Amino acid sequence: MEPVVLPSLEEVAGLYRELSQHPGLSTACLGPDVTTQYGGKYCSLYTEWSQRDLARAETIKSCRQYLIFHDGTSIVYAGPAGTCCEIKDELLSCESPSGALKAVLRKAVSKEKDKQFLEVWDQNRKVKSIDLTALDKHGSIYDDDQFGCLAWSHSETHLLYVAEKKRPKAESFFQSKAPELDCSTDEDLEHPEKPDAPLKGEQFVYREDWGETLSTCSVPVLCVLDIEGSSVSVLEGVPEHVSPGQAFWSPEDTGVVFVGWWHEPFRLGLQHCTNRRSALFYVDLTGGDCELLSDDTRAVWSPRLSPDRCRIAYLENSALGPHQQCSRLLMYDWYTEQTRTVLEAVPRQAWGSFPGIYCSALPELCWAADSRRLVLDTAQRSQQDVFVVDTQTGATTSLTAGAPQGCWSVLTIDRDLLVAKFSTPSCPPTLRVAVLPSAGQEAQVQWVCLQDAPPVPSISWSIRTLQPPPEQENPQYGGLDFDAILLRPSEGPTAQKPPLVVVPHGGPHTVFSAGWMLYPAVLCRVGFAVLLVNYRGSLGFGQDSVNSLPGNVGTQDVRDVQLCVERVLQEELLDSSRVALVGGSHGGFLACHLIGQFPNTYHACVVRNPVVNIASMATTTDIPDWCLTETGLPYVPAALPDPAQWAEMLQKSPIRYVDRVRTPVLLMLGEDDLRVPPKQGLEYYRALKVRGVPTRLLWYPGNNHALAGVEAEADGFMNIVQWLLEHLRSALGLFVMVLQPPVTLQRMEMSRCQLPAPRSPPGCAQGSGSGTAPSRAACTCLGTLPRCGAADGGGAARQRSGPMALGRRWGTESPGEPAEGPQSHPGSCYWELSRFPAITRAALGAAGGGQAFLLYTGADVPVPQSAASPTCAASGSCGSAGTTACSVWVAASLPAGQRSAPRSATSRACSWASGRGGAAMPLAAASLPPAGFSARTRRRGSAAPCSPAARCRATRCWRCGTEVGAATAWTQRWGSTAGSTQRVGPPPEILPGCRGQHGWWPCWLRPCHAGLWHPVPTPGPFACLAWSHSETRLLYVAERSQPRPPKPSPWLVPGAAGPAEEEEEEKEGKQFVYREDWGEALSSCSVPVLCVLDIEGSSVSVLEGIPEHVSPGQALWSPDDTGVVFVGWWHEPFRLGLSACSNRRSGIFHLEVASRRCELLSAQPRATCSPRLSPDGRRLLYLEGAVGGPHRQCLQLRMLTWQTRQTVTVLDVVQEPTGAFTGIYAAELPLRCWAADSRRAVLGTPQRSRTDLLLVDTEAATVTNLTAGSPEGCWELLTIQWDLLVATCSAPHRPPRLVVAELPPLGQELSLRWVTVEDAPTVPGITWKTLMVQPPCGGQSPAPRSTQPFEALLLSPPGSKAPHPLVVCPHGGPHAVFDARWRPSMAALCCLGFAVLLVNYRGSLGFGQASIESLLSRVGEQDVADTQLAVEQALHSEPLDSRRLALLAGSHGAFIALHLLAREPKRYQACALRNPVSNLPALLGTSDIPDWRYVSLGLPYSFERVPRAEDVATMLQHSPIAQAHRVRTPVLLCVGARDRRVSPTQALELYRVLRARGVPARLLWYPEGGHALAGTETEADVFGNCARWFLQHLRQPRHSP
Repeated sequence: MEPVVLPSLEEVAGLYRELSQHPGLSTACLGPDVTTQYGGKYCSLYTEWSQRDLARAETIKSCRQYLIFHDGTSIVYAGPAGTCCEIKDELLSCESPSGALKAVLRKAVSKEKDKQFLEVWDQNRKVKSIDLTALDKHGSIYDDDQFGCLAWSHSETHLLYVAEKKRPKAESFFQSKAPELDCSTDEDLEHPEKPDAPLKGEQFVYREDWGETLSTCSVPVLCVLDIEGSSVSVLEGVPEHVSPGQAFWSPEDTGVVFVGWWHEPFRLGLQHCTNRRSALFYVDLTGGDCELLSDDTRAVWSPRLSPDRCRIAYLENSALGPHQQCSRLLMYDWYTEQTRTVLEAVPRQAWGSFPGIYCSALPELCWAADSRRLVLDTAQRSQQDVFVVDTQTGATTSLTAGAPQGCWSVLTIDRDLLVAKFSTPSCPPTLRVAVLPSAGQEAQVQWVCLQDAPPVPSISWSIRTLQPPPEQENPQYGGLDFDAILLRPSEGPTAQKPPLVVVPHGGPHTVFSAGWMLYPAVLCRVGFAVLLVNYRGSLGFGQDSVNSLPGNVGTQDVRDVQLCVERVLQEELLDSSRVALVGGSHGGFLACHLIGQFPNTYHACVVRNPVVNIASMATTTDIPDWCLTETGLPYVPAALPDPAQWAEMLQKSPIRYVDRVRTPVLLMLGEDDLRVPPKQGLEYYRALKVRGVPTRLLWYPGNNHALAGVEAEADGFMNIVQWLLEHLRSALGLFVMVLQPPVTLQRMEMSRCQLPAPRSPPGCAQGSGSGTAPSRAACTCLGTLPRCGAADGGGAARQRSGPMALGRRWGTESPGEPAEGPQSHPGSCYWELSRFPAITRAALGAAGGGQAFLLYTGADVPVPQSAASPTCAASGSCGSAGTTACSVWVAASLPAGQRSAPRSATSRACSWASGRGGAAMPLAAASLPPAGFSARTRRRGSAAPCSPAARCRATRCWRCGTEVGAATAWTQRWGSTAGSTQRVGPPPEILPGCRGQHGWWPCWLRPCHAGLWHPVPTPGPFACLAWSHSETRLLYVAERSQPRPPKPSPWLVPGAAGPAEEEEEEKEGKQFVYREDWGEALSSCSVPVLCVLDIEGSSVSVLEGIPEHVSPGQALWSPDDTGVVFVGWWHEPFRLGLSACSNRRSGIFHLEVASRRCELLSAQPRATCSPRLSPDGRRLLYLEGAVGGPHRQCLQLRMLTWQTRQTVTVLDVVQEPTGAFTGIYAAELPLRCWAADSRRAVLGTPQRSRTDLLLVDTEAATVTNLTAGSPEGCWELLTIQWDLLVATCSAPHRPPRLVVAELPPLGQELSLRWVTVEDAPTVPGITWKTLMVQPPCGGQSPAPRSTQPFEALLLSPPGSKAPHPLVVCPHGGPHAVFDARWRPSMAALCCLGFAVLLVNYRGSLGFGQASIESLLSRVGEQDVADTQLAVEQALHSEPLDSRRLALLAGSHGAFIALHLLAREPKRYQACALRNPVSNLPALLGTSDIPDWRYVSLGLPYSFERVPRAEDVATMLQHSPIAQAHRVRTPVLLCVGARDRRVSPTQALELYRVLRARGVPARLLWYPEGGHALAGTETEADVFGNCARWFLQHLRQPRHSP
């Protein structure tokens, strides 16, 4: 048997814990010399160390001081002075030039907000403490290594630092304040605007940052603190096009020297990028003038002033090109103002000679006391050494040539006392000091160890040099060699023949120096040999080596690593059958290449944030220039994506070889990585998973590219070891089985949820008085809006008295012009129109004796959080960010002419009348109010179904306040008693979310936050809450419970037995395992399960027997309550976005609860949804469509006979409508859609540019349009029960109104009469019409079927003055439709004076399946041409101003708008886009629906498909970004940061391209916004900014071409 590595992960954890305790040395500072009474000299050395604290899961800082006795030429004695202690909350510190004072920047954490204090200390006390946050002169102070500085003036009276520029206050368009007393003076009237007045609508304006690790840095400013006066001033005079940093005082304290980085046309990532254009500047404090001190076409950094204040040394690189290069050392003479080069870049490194400068920065103090020499450290091949440079002669001398090999770093030099740290792969960092000898004697330097660290036993290491064979030589840079560092265990069972772990570095222009590295050291101690490869292109080997790699990534570097592995396996005693790869960033790029190009060599692979697809990364990373430079292509900020370039990038990407991969792969991704976004790793994970390659993904929230968090770092290492043990064991079959679970090293202080004592949910308290109805704490304030009765003559008067009657309020002072002035502010206009509630659900229930019914309705009432809360006399103020309102109405069947008595003095009711003898009479409206006030539903869930007998109703509510701060789901059941409603059960202790049977409620239920009640979102595709027919059980869908962390207990000792647990406990180390979700709007839905609540027993059970490859949802009980019918969506091989996608493979299943037998009821492979059981339990109706293809399409209506299990098609797909019926396009059927006869069903679906209610006879397969010819253009069925129809109807000029009707008997449906329950007024003056547009027969139409007409809706503003400016709106999708419904934003635009054209181009829903399919392969052509044609027809036939046109669109509509801007750059004067699609191939790796990118272009899609060069070329040709150079129109971009459908990087790429080309562009960034930007505050802000954009750019019309 072969020797094995450590068999227990407990032992591995112990090794990691032991070795991670070695601290790292970060800072050193020498104090002033002190002369003793005997004439000797000594000084103190202050050092700072960092260390991982695994118990606290954080990195801690500590300090320690030492005493150094010296005689000026050598160290006499050195040793520690006391023990180390921890440093808390210290961000920056700096000693004054004399050493008498010390400045400390400290962070103070508080509950309200963090503060920053600047403290000044003398020898034994704090003399100043200044609250910089309270001064409010700037934002947070920078403490990073890139911009940050803290510099004393030479006079020690001022401190210089860099901070974020103070941003002006911003507030919502709808922010309102209490009126102030009129105490204004004449002077105030002349200047009504205060200087610090908040800017309206500016709170979401996008502010660029500096990328990875610098995401909080946007606009740095230089600040000076006057210590004596405790005042702060922000320096002026810095050029606007640069961002300042790394500043220090000029020699006479008259100004400041700083580095300025160019941030125009936009910012690129700056961390680890020494190629960014920058220069050295001097700003004069007296006059404010700024002077350029260096070449402004290069990249400079690390300026250092000499002790005599005469010279400034700094580093310089070429701008752009490789991010890390061999640097030049330059020196600027302050008095002669001359700059000269001290050291040039070294083309080739020769043995024993100076290798060149490769450091990321010069030491803060690097000058010798003679102000002639300076000291620096730099990579020298695979080592790092210290050199002294004579700035006059350019001579260099190594100060570590005679010292041990390893990694040397200079910490500081002061008065020729040199402090450095030293480490090797087997020895943690040690502290060394020396005295710098005089010029010419530097080689005689003697190093003294101040703080030693014992070497780690059992590790041996060596450096190997390799020469590529002739066939692998670079033709331009021949003769280059490279190194590798080999670590191997020198003792233990694997010392003779250990398995090999190969680690190529990232960058690619970095280097592995022979210093201390935690991961390799622990791996070696575990029993692995570790090979660290410095392939050609690494630093330290000369600039030629760096230049040899760009253009050859994926080949030269891959071959170097493979050559190194093969040579080492041949020459060393290593186990060639157990070879693994570990790499991060570009090292992960190489690892993925190696397992694809050499699949038989490697048996396990671990990659961290790997680069997988360079092409798709180019639009998502903070360093897009890297993608082109390393591919060998030129980078130009204003350049557009080129198909040939993208094909080249794809050709060099490892995704190209994914079909050949057989090696198991572990991926570790940082959620906040801006450098290599996690979508790269996700793309590779899915490609491997679909091909059956063993793969696992770890997802680390709160971590960026380096995964440097202590918890993530420890968890990552333990998972790496576990992966290697598992798969290297399986490679040979000889490893010992690991019995212990994987161990994490984080602080485990998680206890079970401690919930407060059960109580009634808020909002469900018993009311006062004799009634037992639940009290409603707030009113929806619908009473503030006018109500128009259907039959009472007072409706018109009430309408005239409401705000809608104020015609001048809507900006009709100048008809046809965009309205101006305070009366017509876009915010007030939108606010008035958006207050109309959207009725989203309804339920009918028994209200008492006879034929009376209760009608319960729920409505979403948007109330912007920042708006002044309207008040209600009954309930007081309504201060919500969004409200879900409910109303209860009474519908009673009474003899004709009779009225029922009101329930209270202020209530109204709606009644039905019936004739004597039971003959049905037409439904009539009564002048009775609703049964009680409209009230806000507290924590109301999305489903509130009545039980089958309408005796009970179940809701889901949210309750907050648990000790862990989590929301808890309540289930309530409500019953009816003597005409009143009360809560009858279950008891309050039923908390399904806390009983461990499943996870929290899915994402369609939203908890409250900070006391603000949010509107309940539309139910997702999984949602259900279904009563059993016996009314004893409830069925719902929840997230599967994740295994919980184990409780601390004695039996957790390895090997000890513990009690059996009913619930599976989470294995340690699994908390970061990636769990796929269902994409946009369903990010919290991963593994849904069906759950049953036994109401009497108050118990919850999770149903078993559901196939593992499907995710269940939309469930209901079978007719006999013995089983459950549900929709199951296939989630293998991986999940795709499900929201608004009716083409996902799914089926109708039946699960017998007792036997757990599951049966597929529908045909396969198909896409099904919305199963609805008939009242008699004999028929099951559902929708069915094709799998794949367009995401929305014309669907079949299918019906299954329950007893025979036979399925028939009731309504088929309509290809080309020939009659009134155009097909079914609904996303779902109403929850209650069956008539009482169990033969007819009612549904709503788009029919061209309308949404109508259709009555379907399922036996005769006939369709009757119940709403044809009505003036309203959109009808939506809320419910039907006992043949009572409840619906809403609206039109573009009229908000939704609630109507009811009684369904006539079979064959008499057209006599249907609708009665208004709750009316809504029309908006005065707005008119609308439907335009029929006929495309031409030739040219743009490839086939006769494409010439069918399409439609557009034209909304005209009030007023008679014409022509009106026109806003053109193509819809998104592209397979969606603009139906003639109420849209507050469109109505508000009309009230502002704009006409609005809503275009339903060919491909829209409601026009037949042939219309949908006609768009495939013609996106960007047919849809664009149709929109153009609709605009031309509208301009020709209507009074519109052709010189004032604007575009307003989102998603695919924005895709069309961008094409229009490029085709006709002079036609449109303004454009506002929401989450635009601009670059199709870039969406492949970033969207939750990658299949759409292929299908929309007519390309085949499969899960296994990876992008090919020809695919990328086709997609780019159809992408508007390719034509962005023609755009001249000002563009406003509104982007949701959480958009999973169209990545926000699409808009960012477009924004940067437009800015680089001088096109006016503005970007709004909504941190919590998704694809729809549907939040109440977000919607309001988007409208306000769009309206302002149009008003700004359409004031002065341009002449059309």
